[in-house]
Amino acid sequence: MTKRITLFCSSFPPETGAAPGRMYHLAIMLQQNGFEVQVIAAMPNYPSGKIFSEYRGKFLHKEIVDGIPVTRIWLIPTHSSNKIKRTISLLSYTFSMLTLGRKELLKIKPDLVILSSPPFVTGYIGGLIAKSTKAKILLNVSDLWPKTPFDLGFIRKGKLLNFLQNRELKMYQNANALSVQSNPIKEHIESLARDKKIFVYRNLQPAQPTAKFNRPAGKRKIVYSGLLGVAQGVSAIVQAINFAALGTELHLYGQGFELAQIVDFIKQHPDNGVYYHGSVSAKEIPEILTQYHAMLIPLSSNIEGAVPSKIFSAYANGLPILFCGHGEAAEIIKSTQSGLTCASGDFQALAQNIQRIVSLSEAEYNSLRENCLQCNENQFNKTNQDAAFVNFLSEFLS
Repeated sequence: MTKRITLFCSSFPPETGAAPGRMYHLAIMLQQNGFEVQVIAAMPNYPSGKIFSEYRGKFLHKEIVDGIPVTRIWLIPTHSSNKIKRTISLLSYTFSMLTLGRKELLKIKPDLVILSSPPFVTGYIGGLIAKSTKAKILLNVSDLWPKTPFDLGFIRKGKLLNFLQNRELKMYQNANALSVQSNPIKEHIESLARDKKIFVYRNLQPAQPTAKFNRPAGKRKIVYSGLLGVAQGVSAIVQAINFAALGTELHLYGQGFELAQIVDFIKQHPDNGVYYHGSVSAKEIPEILTQYHAMLIPLSSNIEGAVPSKIFSAYANGLPILFCGHGEAAEIIKSTQSGLTCASGDFQALAQNIQRIVSLSEAEYNSLRENCLQCNENQFNKTNQDAAFVNFLSEFLS
């Protein structure tokens, strides 16, 4: 008998970014491996913070996305950093999950519910809802919460942090098993919930047909594609480094909280070698990346457990990496010799790494590219990981 799996997540295509992309590829992979898959997600609003025009004015919307049945539920979205507005948005989504989401789960009667956290409310409230339907629960944790907002300075020590940490523990305890994005996340959860089965499921990508295309001759150019948010800190990099003076250019694609200040800075400093090209769809990215020679992947501070999905996008597209950050992500890049790393916020070291990329001989540069492709083929092979994950789920559901 075919097993029914429901993915409960806050974002899903047509939204763009790592989070919706991760859930989309997971849903497609599970369907291709014989599971009956459905998705419950919030109305599309990421990363603009506004519900997409074709979904406005609806409390419930059903559609098919590339063969996957998707139910959209209402919320009040926000792109603001204002705590009141963000609280209202979370409360609206919580209410919608408890009413519309729960009603939909009772109709579907899945064998397994996969919950995506963050946002924390999906993992915690979704776990309570799934338990009431007697479905098994797999919690997919892509960032440690509330640790990540604490590391970024959004939450301070005190009663609120203690309350959220208690809810975090309950969230892990409610799950029958977990999937995580990195080994540090796995170790953190194991320290709190020792009896849980945990699978490290990274946001890997298959090698793109364009990955081995020759890069343009002449000046080596750098690309950043993704969320322009506080955690990435692209605005600080743009203001601190004169890319033109280093003999290169930085080309930006995406949206986010820092977009306005980045665009304003570019207008005021047109000779710094920084260019913004707007937001593009995931399907356009591989072709766009053939124009560039390296991918910038920054973190604004040390976020425990963070291994940006862009690393695996760089491998799938044969692009050497300029990484700003610590932890497992930096260790992966160093050990595989697939790019250059520096600490978050160390703009002098980043500038030196940019100069190294720019000044590499063609043979040295191509060696870096080959290392990226080998990473994608060997250590981070999506086909192998998917097969292992399907076996993990099959044993879990048997």
